[in-house]
Amino acid sequence: MFATVVRREQVDLALACHLIAAEAGPETNPVETTRALDALAAETAPLLAARGAATRGSGRGQPAPEAAAEPAADGRGLLAGLDLRVAAETLGESLGEHSGFAGHDSDYDDLRASLLPEVLRRRRGLPILLSVVWVEVARRLGIPAYAVGLPGHVIVAVGAPGENILVDPYSGGRIMSVHDAAARVRAGGTPFTRAHLAPMSPEDLLARILGNIRVLAARTDVPRTRLWAVELSLLLPHHPAALRRERGELRVRLGDFLGGARDLTNFADAVATVEPAASAAARQAAGSARAKLN
Repeated sequence: MFATVVRREQVDLALACHLIAAEAGPETNPVETTRALDALAAETAPLLAARGAATRGSGRGQPAPEAAAEPAADGRGLLAGLDLRVAAETLGESLGEHSGFAGHDSDYDDLRASLLPEVLRRRRGLPILLSVVWVEVARRLGIPAYAVGLPGHVIVAVGAPGENILVDPYSGGRIMSVHDAAARVRAGGTPFTRAHLAPMSPEDLLARILGNIRVLAARTDVPRTRLWAVELSLLLPHHPAALRRERGELRVRLGDFLGGARDLTNFADAVATVEPAASAAARQAAGSARAKLN
């Protein structure tokens, strides 16, 4: 089912994230995930309406120049009379302050922080999963929003690529300026460009979630978790060839020598021209795996 969902023209992001979580806990119900997101939107709606009325009464209607990525010259920035900064602040008040969605350093060592149903239940998670919650709740309220994949830290842009307010769901919805985002990127040793603020595609977002799970499973030595994360990654429309080598190595480790050898051989064939040394090593590993069948 995951392959079908991620290859649709319009990817149901919440469902795709739920299906990832179902690999870790098959008892999860996608209806419950949808209901939880619907409930968060319903809780936010009255606050948004009140803020909208107050904004229209005060005559506000322009996003703050400091926080907007590139304010439009024609003065656009209203969302049915509600400016983008107020929309971002309202989402932060509802999701961050009232509902308690935020992150903690310990979440990076907890698989639950990468599983949407658990994030909705615990109100804690990695930046990328908290961003999914924000984007899904915003969508239900008719607020344009998308995930922004800064290196090592995903945030949310409320608005459109040409005019938006940046927020950090991991910090409970703290509003960020472009300068804040640039400083975070540079702190990681990467030169900042406006390309860092581009919307993440659903495929990139899902690949990054699965990558986080793979890294955690490798660090904590849980090969079966790492294997299902690799297998789901291989179902995405585009994926690196190295995933086949990774799956092959994991299969061999878990005793599936024939399947592992097949993956390693497929990887060797795919990279034979561009990575001859890696190809030769994979063929040797495939031969060793087959030998264990005798």
